[in-house]
Amino acid sequence: MNEIPERIEREMFEIRSRMAPDVRDLKQHVEPKAVTRKLTARIKDRVRSAGKNLVESVKRQANMVGEAGRKKSPAPLTDAVKSDPRPLVLLVITLFITLLAARKISNGRGD
Repeated sequence: MNEIPERIEREMFEIRSRMAPDVRDLKQHVEPKAVTRKLTARIKDRVRSAGKNLVESVKRQANMVGEAGRKKSPAPLTDAVKSDPRPLVLLVITLFITLLAARKISNGRGD
């Protein structure tokens, strides 16, 4: 009977000694500074990849515009816009903001 508590204590000591590095490592990963660094890096990566994807999409649609002009058919352009409308939406938003700014500037000169 005496050896059962000793064996349990020995096993618990072994388990604790194996867990100690893991717990220290876990503490390092959940520190606010570490979490902030990881989150910032992840956000930057996602923004970069979204930007790259948008640029590729814009290039693809620009090529489709050229193809539509050569073929004198809007079909390639409509297919490109249907497959990925982001560049067209971005263009529309940019034009809208430009028109609003131009209107504001022209109204300011008239007064």
